[in-house]
Amino acid sequence: MIAYGLAGALLLVAFVTDTRKQKIPNVLNVVGTVSGLVLHTATSGWDGAAFSAAGLFCGMVPMLVLYAIGAVGAGDVKLFAALGAITGAGFSIYAMTASLLLAGAGGLVFLLCRMEGLQRLRGVVFRLMNLLVLRDHAALKTAFAKPQSPLRFPFMWAVLPGTAYAFIELYVQ
Repeated sequence: MIAYGLAGALLLVAFVTDTRKQKIPNVLNVVGTVSGLVLHTATSGWDGAAFSAAGLFCGMVPMLVLYAIGAVGAGDVKLFAALGAITGAGFSIYAMTASLLLAGAGGLVFLLCRMEGLQRLRGVVFRLMNLLVLRDHAALKTAFAKPQSPLRFPFMWAVLPGTAYAFIELYVQ
């Protein structure tokens, strides 16, 4: 249970800093990662080190793919690597999945509640129809153009409740 207390503290600090500054400090992620590696190595030797390293890898790689396509920030990648190092591969993947589902739902609500979001949604539907019906491939060029004022949705708004849900689902029954 020490690991989950440590993970909870990591997530609370990340939530506060991401909500206020839209940044998760590298020092927080490094401390979380090293703490997870040291904790599991000290308590379970090489098996603990392997458990923590597998969690780090499983927390980082899927988020790295999402970072590559611009869906999350670099701090989110490092945060899930740290979370994985602390809690292991299974929990980090479960928490990541719950967080991504909540982020998708929350992002859609956020987008639809703003007038510019509705305009962007109409633009996406229009480009999709041009592509599918008219076979107009020029729609792809505008689809990947960066908007002038991107909408911001702090991912930690989904990570904190998603991770809490994962913990309750897996350990509180």
